[in-house]
Amino acid sequence: MYMILSEFIYGGMDGVITTVAIIAGILGANIAPKYALVLGLASLLADGFSMGISRYSSLVDVRRVKVSPLLSGLATFVSFVVIGAIPLAPFLFLSYQNEELITYWMSLCSVFALLLVGVIKGFYTKKMTKTIIEVLVIGLVGVYISFQVARYVRTNVL
Repeated sequence: MYMILSEFIYGGMDGVITTVAIIAGILGANIAPKYALVLGLASLLADGFSMGISRYSSLVDVRRVKVSPLLSGLATFVSFVVIGAIPLAPFLFLSYQNEELITYWMSLCSVFALLLVGVIKGFYTKKMTKTIIEVLVIGLVGVYISFQVARYVRTNVL
């Protein structure tokens, strides 16, 4: 059970950070928000597949592994896609014309997804507050990096 929970936390956290980093990069580069859904979904499925198959491949020939490589890879993929899709929800339901509203709801959904991972991990580690803060900080740092790099490239390189 520990190994599958570990894969769920790992996949979910990476899924959220990867998806939000793509959205933050789009916003930082001042690209139309409607492209966030296209790039977010494409990345979500391709990166989720890559992580799941890489996890499977890393375990398949290892001896003394206590978990099924297939189950481990599947848990990584599913959590990456399911948790990582949460920040994309506003792009399905809100008008792309209102960038402030979509950014607000995307931010709320992203924080919710990170909190979800933090709470699940916190139940396991029995360090709820520390874990939630840790997951939120890691997620926000990833988003900040993506936004700032995109903004820098837009203003200074392009």
